[in-house]
Amino acid sequence: MKLHFQPQTSLVRTFAKTLKRCCPDALNLLNPGVAEPEIKLFKNRYKQSLPKTFYDFYRWCNGSAYESLEDDWLFPFEHGRSILPLESIGKEKDFWDAQSKIYFQEWQQGEYWNEAWIPFMKVDDVWLRVVDTKGCFGGIPGQIISFDCKSEPFRSIECDSFDKWLETVIAKIEVECLFKEFHELGFEEENKIFAIEKRINPNRRSVELELR
Repeated sequence: MKLHFQPQTSLVRTFAKTLKRCCPDALNLLNPGVAEPEIKLFKNRYKQSLPKTFYDFYRWCNGSAYESLEDDWLFPFEHGRSILPLESIGKEKDFWDAQSKIYFQEWQQGEYWNEAWIPFMKVDDVWLRVVDTKGCFGGIPGQIISFDCKSEPFRSIECDSFDKWLETVIAKIEVECLFKEFHELGFEEENKIFAIEKRINPNRRSVELELR
């Protein structure tokens, strides 16, 4: 990964420095950041209120996945989960926005999928993590939600904001747990992750979806 962009926000600067100091090899998992015209196109197309940190993060690295006409590879970043490139975020969002106009009618409107959600992490076709720009389920606009795309009628409210997610990532890098999949974690590492989540994201909770 060639690093040309210097992060503007302190949190992304800390992330970049911590990654380089603790896990320099992991830099190879990340794509070079996107140029400003791509950021502008994304903003103009989706017009969602995303934090400055989000765009600063994508200026520094454009996810941990590779796409071409022939291939679509997802590289693990956080416990087997991959960060979507900005272009893939748009494709994923367009897909779910279209699906929600046809399917998911058995659930309360905007609960299975909401057009205010911006997906930014993925595991194959089974799991998504999104920035919720609306504040669904009585939560805070900008909160981070994840869910099983296939069958689970639950939504996990993970963090209060993208900044809190990135703060959690930095803490996991420092204890060398971030790049391990869950089944690879030992008992002590699981306890470290639990302590990190409890400290940074005390409002974590699960919401069961309601049928109409």
